[in-house]
Amino acid sequence: MTLSKLTTTLVLWLMMVVLLLIIEHFSSPPFLWDKIVLTHISQLRSLWLDRLFLFFTHFGSLYFLMPVTAFIIWFLIRSGHSGDAWFLALSLGGASLIAHLAKYLFQRVRPDEFPFIGTMPLNASFPSAHTAQVMAFVITVYLILRRLDIQRAFWFLVIAAPVAVMVALSRLYLQVHYPSDVLAGLVLALLWIMGVAHLLNTIGIRVT
Repeated sequence: MTLSKLTTTLVLWLMMVVLLLIIEHFSSPPFLWDKIVLTHISQLRSLWLDRLFLFFTHFGSLYFLMPVTAFIIWFLIRSGHSGDAWFLALSLGGASLIAHLAKYLFQRVRPDEFPFIGTMPLNASFPSAHTAQVMAFVITVYLILRRLDIQRAFWFLVIAAPVAVMVALSRLYLQVHYPSDVLAGLVLALLWIMGVAHLLNTIGIRVT
């Protein structure tokens, strides 16, 4: 594999880094739109919405995603799709690792404009790891299924996409993230997955 074949992958990952830097730069200290969105969301609070978003937010946690991913990887390997297993492992694992490294790098303080709901995470705010993780999982599983079984891919997306959106929204409703954190998590997941897919396809492991 020559260096030229890696160019697209490296460009995608470089775009990810640059966009994270841009989003963080133009929203730190929290940009006006961050505060406006959180203000409007705080006015929607109700007991049933509290319970709803506290429920959905757990689907973006590694405590949920890791065992589910491990089972899918085991199933893929048993079914002779080891390349897809690598794709899923690298997508979720990489997105999560990069999100947590970025938190350490940027050290953005969590929102404090309004009282939070549930437990405030102890690590930094930017980017949203829950968003990056659930988006990486859903997008990657969809891409795998789309290649193997388009009908199952459709029904998976119908069910999983709204869950992923609810996870992202839950981080705002619970007042534990700024909108720019969630946006950065989505950008991170998309560009990381695109880079991983291109890299695996380049070395002969067809995943898309």
